[in-house]
Amino acid sequence: MQTLKAKFTIVTPMFLGGHGGEPDDGIRPPSIKGALRFWWRALNWSKHRLVCSDDVSAFIAMHREEARLFGHAAEKQSKNGQASFLLRVTLNPSGKSEKNNVLNAKAGAHYFGYGLMSTAGKLTRGCLNRGQDFELTLLFRNGIDTSIRDALIAWGLLGGLGSRTRRAYGSVALKSIEVDGKEDWELPGTAEQYFKSIQDTLKRYQSAAIGNGEPPFTALSQHSRIDCLTTGNHPIEVINELGRAMLLYRSWGRSNGGPHIVAGGDLSEKRFVADHAWAKNTRLPNFHPVRVAFGLPHNYGDNPLDQIEAERHKRRASPLLFHVHPVGIEFLGVSVYLPAQFLPAGEKINAGGVLVPASIDWSVITDFMDGELGNPATGIDRFPARNGIWP
Repeated sequence: MQTLKAKFTIVTPMFLGGHGGEPDDGIRPPSIKGALRFWWRALNWSKHRLVCSDDVSAFIAMHREEARLFGHAAEKQSKNGQASFLLRVTLNPSGKSEKNNVLNAKAGAHYFGYGLMSTAGKLTRGCLNRGQDFELTLLFRNGIDTSIRDALIAWGLLGGLGSRTRRAYGSVALKSIEVDGKEDWELPGTAEQYFKSIQDTLKRYQSAAIGNGEPPFTALSQHSRIDCLTTGNHPIEVINELGRAMLLYRSWGRSNGGPHIVAGGDLSEKRFVADHAWAKNTRLPNFHPVRVAFGLPHNYGDNPLDQIEAERHKRRASPLLFHVHPVGIEFLGVSVYLPAQFLPAGEKINAGGVLVPASIDWSVITDFMDGELGNPATGIDRFPARNGIWP
């Protein structure tokens, strides 16, 4: 066997399930394997699609390879379903964050933490404290597989674990990799080195991504991009800035006869006029709000007539992921855009009880990341320090 050890740190509060909503189980191997599968699929789809004649055959080939590497269900007394490696969490974080002291008075962080806290900004469930380290040990039966190592690195540079991971909660940062006791990966010490580490990992898959259409699930393609949008001195500050920008971009705000103000007291950008009109019951035929590009369900209230979901699927995850990463003494706010087929072919969107054809405008998301127009209400650029990382 060959041994790979990887050390990580928890960058932002991590909301993992446990008894009574508390994370008393710590970090468990199945959660890690789930995250590694996600990033393995994200990296490897285009490689399989490049050598296959269509999406279906590519998906079958990829599924077989994933089963070989990560294991699959097998009959009792059979070893055919075993993974190519054993995984252990050899150093496990413990402890719960202060429920009343993490996200108070942070409108953007509160917005990104929807469902994790009360309307007053108090946490309603426990989480693992940020700043704790954990270590993974992977024992490979027949030598280390490069694609799993790459998935581990991608996860440690761009991903996280637990609830609201796509909104930067539970972000993790890779600190070191050792193979058979020898250092096998260099920790980025600057933002530029961090960018290069991402580029070096993805470039092994970049050529395969060129020329393909949208993948059938969240995965790397020629449409993907990764950007560093903002920086800060504290990870919650970075989440708050990202969430605040999203809130100003997506929310119409309340005017009470004056300027439109969103939570936190900032001026709304007042975009998506047609979406706002739909929410106010101006229901045009064959129309659904364009903001569904950020994911489904997309609701405007508790009334079924104010709710938007897919015809047959209850949820469509957002193609835009956020991650907070420490570099030196600062923290980077990173966006990972992985667009894919929004819904299966022919599936419609249920917009307030009316089935309408899905019409997805991805510029709704790319305009948010680009941010050149900024906030029309203030004339301030949304992300003046934005840095393109990939491609």
